[in-house]
Amino acid sequence: MNLTKSIAKIAGISACVPKYKYSTINYPFLSKEKLKKFITITGIKERRIAKSSNLCTSDLAIKASERLIQDLGWKKEDIDFLIFISQTSDYLTPATSIIIQNKLGLKKSVYTLDINLGCSGFAYGISNSFSLIRNFNFKKGLFIIGDTLSRVCNVKDQSTWLLFGDGCGAIGIEKGNKMKKTFFDFFTDGSGYKDIIVPSHSLSGRNPLKIDDFKYKNKDGVIKSNINMSLNGPNIFSFSTSVIPKKLKELIHFSKTSPSKIKYCFLHQANKLINDTIIEKLKLKKTIFPSSIKQFGNTSSATIPLTIVKQLGGKKISGTTLLSGFGVGLSAANMIYNFDNCKISKLTFFDE
Repeated sequence: MNLTKSIAKIAGISACVPKYKYSTINYPFLSKEKLKKFITITGIKERRIAKSSNLCTSDLAIKASERLIQDLGWKKEDIDFLIFISQTSDYLTPATSIIIQNKLGLKKSVYTLDINLGCSGFAYGISNSFSLIRNFNFKKGLFIIGDTLSRVCNVKDQSTWLLFGDGCGAIGIEKGNKMKKTFFDFFTDGSGYKDIIVPSHSLSGRNPLKIDDFKYKNKDGVIKSNINMSLNGPNIFSFSTSVIPKKLKELIHFSKTSPSKIKYCFLHQANKLINDTIIEKLKLKKTIFPSSIKQFGNTSSATIPLTIVKQLGGKKISGTTLLSGFGVGLSAANMIYNFDNCKISKLTFFDE
């Protein structure tokens, strides 16, 4: 558990998703009966996904950032840093944050950083952004987080294809005029790294890319290749529903936050069954848990900003808020933050 005192504040949040909508009930490789059961359990009725192989996470990032900069009334020359968190970068090298800097037209002295994280990325990005404001005396910065995981899922693999949607969030961080307390909690268990994994992705990785990696194979009834995402659902469910409620309770206790004072709790949108189980164990008011799983599915690192925008787009958010990201790694990152008139942009759509 960590208490951070910083003059930094979250000034605004925006999000962008592909315009193309995929309805779960139209999936051709399962019966309607099985699909209805899937929707009931996961809560995923539809998702926004990249329609073509040309749409990258950075495309969504640029659109979300442009909207945020406009809504905040910022000047691009005043932006001092850009952090990009994603598992689906444009290239193995160079860093995607550098590409975004150029396409957004930011100054060449801007601090850029890529971080490879998924579901737990939100609190990591906020903590890094706050550190930059504190340690380098930066005034304004962009923290961008998102994924296009549909592009690494095989359409015939129902364990991944039906779960993951695409999306990206942009968060504006600026130097405020008073010190604020923010509480963070981080958790990592690398023994579960294979539970969500893309086995082969480059010539320089642990499993260098080979011609055979592109061949589709039937493994226990699941058709996929080594360049597709693999998911161990039971292990992820066990981790999420056992570790996360415990860690959130510990963070609330450590911060001396009264549960009645928590206005919102934004959980990573894994699926309905996982989130309902966590909420039940936390024993907090169910009305403080907004959800976006029905409309967008699991958008990995983007679920927290996307849920905030879906719930409050066009408004401002204030008050004590609990935020929790968890999943791939295995990892988790939680935080308690007191929003103060943070501007939430309306959802933006990327039309391919």
